[in-house]
Amino acid sequence: MKFHWGHGILVFYIVFVACLVVVVIGSRGFDNSLVTEAYYERDINYQQEYDRRRNSYLLAERPYVAPTEKGLYLIFPAALATNVKGTILLYRPSSRRDDRRITINTVGGEMRLNTKGLKSGRYQAIVEWAQGGVDYYDELDLTVQ
Repeated sequence: MKFHWGHGILVFYIVFVACLVVVVIGSRGFDNSLVTEAYYERDINYQQEYDRRRNSYLLAERPYVAPTEKGLYLIFPAALATNVKGTILLYRPSSRRDDRRITINTVGGEMRLNTKGLKSGRYQAIVEWAQGGVDYYDELDLTVQ
């Protein structure tokens, strides 16, 4: 039996359908959940977030994460280190289930970030904080070992 154009079309069609089946089966295992449940409300209130980001940007010294032997520490500017209130969201881009929200509790302008129970990998610390009636917003990259 000789291979002719009809056989080529059949082989192409079988390979095409097989590829589609593999893509459909692979896509069923993909977690396509939203980054945030309330993204409409967050979008509506973006001006407040923008103002908080601008307040942080205008600081001479901004908060940062410092790795030490004892763990990760969130260090606030020395001039604003007292009476800091707010929350930290440890956001893991690869899995929403690994996110954790922490209330800010500083001692001497710094706070130890408890990383027990966190999977190792890349996180983003979204720090929403206030001091002296001014709101701030910072996003800090960190890696949990």
